[in-house]
Amino acid sequence: MVTRRCTADVDDRPVSLTLRASLLLAAIATISRPAEAVLSVNATPEYIHPCRKADAQFNNCIKETFNHLRPYLINGIDELTVPPIEPLIIPKMQMENGHGAVRVRAILSNMTIHGASNYTVLNVRSDMNKYRIDLGLFIPHIEATGNYDVNGNVLLLPVRSRGEFWASFENVTALAKLYGIEVKKEGVKYMKTERLGIGFKLEKSDFKIKDSINMQNVIGEAMNVFLNENAAEIIEEMKPAASQAIGKHFKNFLNNAFLQIPLKVWLKDSD
Repeated sequence: MVTRRCTADVDDRPVSLTLRASLLLAAIATISRPAEAVLSVNATPEYIHPCRKADAQFNNCIKETFNHLRPYLINGIDELTVPPIEPLIIPKMQMENGHGAVRVRAILSNMTIHGASNYTVLNVRSDMNKYRIDLGLFIPHIEATGNYDVNGNVLLLPVRSRGEFWASFENVTALAKLYGIEVKKEGVKYMKTERLGIGFKLEKSDFKIKDSINMQNVIGEAMNVFLNENAAEIIEEMKPAASQAIGKHFKNFLNNAFLQIPLKVWLKDSD
């Protein structure tokens, strides 16, 4: 088995295509329903791989915790109201970039994404005294379909395109930087995600659109060719906006779980 180390940096400036970037981010992210049930402090569900802060290999334990969770996320976790992520269904994601060569507003909707559940957590760095966790992840293949609506300017050229898309991404690496705080509910301690930074890189991508506005005319064909041939440049420009969009979705997902699982359930030696 070849070990990959995640090097994506959330502070790097973009490497992104409007549609592709938001799609890729949507794939690494997910949505969730409002939390209802709360686990008992004495519970140890089968999907939890608990750790102890005093463990000399604590970071490795946290890595195993997230990897252990993967098969349960595929079908969803009913008691935490976490929906299945294979396929991952995202009704809508919106992003907007008002700076640089690519100034567009993009809306992606009715998305179906395959492959996000095949993630591997490669490395973890943490400081649980400050509730900081950095996760490096790898996803070998992601494929997405759905609808898109893009309006704005790319390289000073006006862009107006709407229709259906298909996209695939190979060898995706991502870095999630989680900043949490401790909260109490009825005297029980939980961790809440206050902020989440997301960075990503991809090795290869393919992208196709079916434009319903400029269908079967020269403009429509030119738009399709332009978006596909300039994907890397557009993704580069749109990466900050796309990273922000996925951070918002993934933050909601984490809190849906963390705020239902007492700290003592997954950190056995927490106070």
